[in-house]
Amino acid sequence: MDRQALRELVARHAVQDGVSETAIEGLRVFRISEPIERLPGIYPASMCCVVQGRKRSYLRDTAYTYDETRYLCASMPMPVEAEVPFATPDEPVLGVSLALDTPAMAEMLVAYEAAARPYEETAIKGLNLGMVLVEVDDGFLHALGRLLELLDDPVALRVLASSRLREVLFAIIEGEAGPLMRQTFGNSHDITRALVHLRENLHEPLSVDELARKAGMSRAVFHRRFKAATSFSPLQFIKALRLSHAAMQIVGGKGVSQAAEAVGYTSPSQFSREFRRQFGKSPRQWAKTAALSAPDVQAAGA
Repeated sequence: MDRQALRELVARHAVQDGVSETAIEGLRVFRISEPIERLPGIYPASMCCVVQGRKRSYLRDTAYTYDETRYLCASMPMPVEAEVPFATPDEPVLGVSLALDTPAMAEMLVAYEAAARPYEETAIKGLNLGMVLVEVDDGFLHALGRLLELLDDPVALRVLASSRLREVLFAIIEGEAGPLMRQTFGNSHDITRALVHLRENLHEPLSVDELARKAGMSRAVFHRRFKAATSFSPLQFIKALRLSHAAMQIVGGKGVSQAAEAVGYTSPSQFSREFRRQFGKSPRQWAKTAALSAPDVQAAGA
């Protein structure tokens, strides 16, 4: 499948601004029809492929720009800021996201590791284990197009969805994101266990010692490996994830106090102070900004 055909497929199913779920579990399409300034969000463990236009995400001081030639893989939930420099109703940004922290990925990796080409541990040395940009090659383009084609054929969808999803996951594992996927979702997923616990308990008091226990490490080892994996210290990551999650809840219509409570803040003044320090706006200012283009803001973090 060529890029134009893929673009037309996505446009046909991303019929409205924002993110649209599809009949394939974990697969979403999105349309963004106006520029979006740099705003906070949370990237889940996912692949995001832009088939028209361009998006940019920031993980601390590192910018990841992806378009028709490169897709983004996040191996764990990451608090980022995202922007869309250019988009219009006539030339919207169009794309696809696919959840990666799924049973399908786990099953694929079991099968892959049993039959895979060996890889060197040095392949992941120096790799940021949070996010990576990957070249869109022919294998990935073909596999993604075949998966999206099923959305036009309900019978083929029911029969072939799982096998074609595996094709896409295989293409991701075979590509430049392969070492990252195998490190995160394969046998060495100790940091991931801690992140899952964090994500599921954002509203509870959490300590670094508790996360280290979940990962099966001492506090010192956990701190060192966590920072290497995410570029954040554990405490910085907890705060950033909570604030980003609260920001996205405000986009979804929650009040500022409700969003603060949902991520474990008991002091509204502390929440407002830390929110402004993180994003340069008060929660109420952010709420007004988000209300102007909520669907697009959600899609920016797809």
